[in-house]
Amino acid sequence: MANITLNYRGLTGKRGTITAADTATFVSLITLIIADEDPTVGVLTNSDYDIALERDTSITDVANGSDPIAAGAGNLGLVNGDTIICIDDKKNLLTTNTKEVRQLRKLRIASVKRYAEGKANYTYDATSLPDTYNDNLPGADDNPNTGGLLPKRPWISVSEIATPLTPSEAVGSNAIVNLQVWYDAADTEQYVPSATDETGITQLKDKSAFAHNANPLGGATVRPSYEDTTLQNGYGYVEFDGVNDNFYINPFPQISEQNTYTIFFAAKLNDTADGQALGGVNQGGLSIRTAGGVFTTGTAGLTGTTAVSVDTDWHVFAMRIDLGQGTDAARSLLRIDGHNKSTGANDISSYSGTADATTGTNDGYFLGCRGAGGSDSAGPTAYAAMYMGEVLMFNYALTDIEVKNIENYLSNKWDI
Repeated sequence: MANITLNYRGLTGKRGTITAADTATFVSLITLIIADEDPTVGVLTNSDYDIALERDTSITDVANGSDPIAAGAGNLGLVNGDTIICIDDKKNLLTTNTKEVRQLRKLRIASVKRYAEGKANYTYDATSLPDTYNDNLPGADDNPNTGGLLPKRPWISVSEIATPLTPSEAVGSNAIVNLQVWYDAADTEQYVPSATDETGITQLKDKSAFAHNANPLGGATVRPSYEDTTLQNGYGYVEFDGVNDNFYINPFPQISEQNTYTIFFAAKLNDTADGQALGGVNQGGLSIRTAGGVFTTGTAGLTGTTAVSVDTDWHVFAMRIDLGQGTDAARSLLRIDGHNKSTGANDISSYSGTADATTGTNDGYFLGCRGAGGSDSAGPTAYAAMYMGEVLMFNYALTDIEVKNIENYLSNKWDI
């Protein structure tokens, strides 16, 4: 018995090499090709392939599948350097190989090809397409997405990305459609009036699809200012004085009676005092705070306390709530500079209180402070002396990988 080394042209366009025993059958080459062409994603199957010998295309897996590839009487006579051509399996076109089967096969092939090209979004969800075939006929409208076409369909999931350039790249389709707030202080087009150093800001525009623009609650004396005398990685940012500066997002119905939320800050405190809040709803929750010299969270009746000391460095803060989960650790997560931690790690070391079912009835969300409780008329409290680079808010519980990807996006952009 000897080995024969063969070239192949795969379904994804890959050109590779396999080695088979000369006693192997022609059809068994498909298994070897799959192992080389799809070693990681693992979605291609033998039924996806038809193969033929390039120098004699009459030799196929259909006609000669059980024939040995070696030389000799009754064998196929393949030699070192022969090339195997792979094409989509077209057998039984009108029976088992329906339009539905071919649609899914194309998605599998594209998934492997996207992975090989280094694309983070290579996992598909056929139900995110406008519709799928049922056998050979367009089926009933079985797309579970009732909110219209999903971005990036059908590549709605993401893997871990070290240097995503945008929030859209960092998260899947189910998350990006729930991006309620995106304040980007580095983008000077988002300021009213135009960004000028030490000038009070009357509005910070929201870059999400929902136009949740932020405005100071109060007169001219409570306006945060734009700061670019000292840049952070080449970018200006918003400065809150810690006395009465604030932004308020209202109306903001998507902040009320929610059971999932994920919030990110790229920010720096300029004071280590207790009693500061980076942000929070008018009822006071959904907040990242300072207390007892460490960072804490307050959300829907549940307080989380970290062992991370308050300092005056730039940090990436990631807070996620998922109130339907069975444990406090699963219900409330806070990561500080989580891009330096393992995926899913939680900085909260202890919890107190009992989590409510939702975030409660809220009118809006404060930045640079939190609400004092009750309606808008109660006003803000817990003012923070801080710089704010970027804020993203999703009314959705991002996956651990999506959280880490947004952390990577913010830490790379702001050099944190």
